[in-house]
Amino acid sequence: MKKEERSIAKIEDDVKSAGQSFIGLRMEDLLLRLPELEDKLTKNKLIEEYYENQVGTRDKAIGGTRTRVNSAIRIIKADRVLYALSLIDGSDSRVLPEAVFGAKRLINRIKTGEVKLPVLE
Repeated sequence: MKKEERSIAKIEDDVKSAGQSFIGLRMEDLLLRLPELEDKLTKNKLIEEYYENQVGTRDKAIGGTRTRVNSAIRIIKADRVLYALSLIDGSDSRVLPEAVFGAKRLINRIKTGEVKLPVLE
């Protein structure tokens, strides 16, 4: 995966576009499935899977889920996963508690090496 520079403001926009609940609930799965994100066909299947099994989101059309996934990918490519996860701190009452827990858990798993961030080129 190739690194793409993004400003903090853009990363914050990406978190808003994806939704804190989506990031908190799905980022670990996305990190574990990075090879699927690099191939257009498997990426589309992953988006369909997320759309059909929505957790913490209510997308009326698959395009909404596609936006969420693409925003998360931009965060990963910018090497700002930990920053994005740190924004999910429970201060927004609209964010699911399990998403806040998931974000904190993933931060810890990344820091202990249980989950690896991609090595970006």
